[in-house]
Parts: sequence; structure tokens; C-alpha cells
Amino acid sequence: MTRDPQPLKPVPVRRRSAARLAAIQVCYQALMSGKSAASIASEFLQHYAPDVIKSFRVKDLDQQHFAALYAGMETDANSLDMTITDCLASGWTLDRLTLVERSLLRAGTLELCQMPQLPARAVVSEYDGLCDA
Repeated sequence: MTRDPQPLKPVPVRRRSAARLAAIQVCYQALMSGKSAASIASEFLQHYAPDVIKSFRVKDLDQQHFAALYAGMETDANSLDMTITDCLASGWTLDRLTLVERSLLRAGTLELCQMPQLPARAVVSEYDGLCDA
């Protein structure tokens, strides 16, 4: 019997990770389609969330965190984008980023700026890992 190269993280951590990936995907779809994230979220949960849940080996994603992320990324998009823009290298603009990169950075920025109960080191580590997802 072979073992996984890395042990699994605790279930609550994996549920939150699944919520992060799902929120990034919803935000991306909203940017691509011009629809609201709220209108996309229910369809996403019905059709695509099972694949996300399976990949993180959980029974369900953290629904509360998922909702807070996609709603916050949509309602606070302008302030999040300003914060991201302030951190870009000289000569770079937000328009130079792909929509996936923008969605990922919005989610991470939202957590770092508006969710102080989450350790910054853990947030950065999670989004670093999601860059490869």
C-alpha cells in the first residue's frame, strides 16, 4: 500500500481551501460573463462544486467562507483592486493581469484586509498553493 507523499491537512482547513478555490472560480466566471457573482454561485455549487469537493477530499466546502469571499470580492472590487494596484511592480497595471490572477489576488487581499481572525501566514500559504490549482 502506498502512502500520500504529504499528509492531509485537517478537514476544516481543507473545507476552507475548497471554498477559496470555488470563490476564485465564481469571481472569474463573473468577470468573464459580466454576470453577478451571486447569480453564478448557485449554478456553480450545483454543477462544479462536487469536483472541487472531491479534489479536496471533503464532504462539503465551507459555505460561510465561500459566500463571504465571493460576495466581498464583488462588493469591494474597487477597493481591492486599488490595494492590489498599489502593490504591483512599477509600470504594471491591473489590466496587465489575467482575470484568473485578478480573481486570486482579490480573494487573498480580501482575506488579508478584512478577515483578521485568519493568520496572514496561513492565508498567503493557501493562495500560494492555489496558484498551482
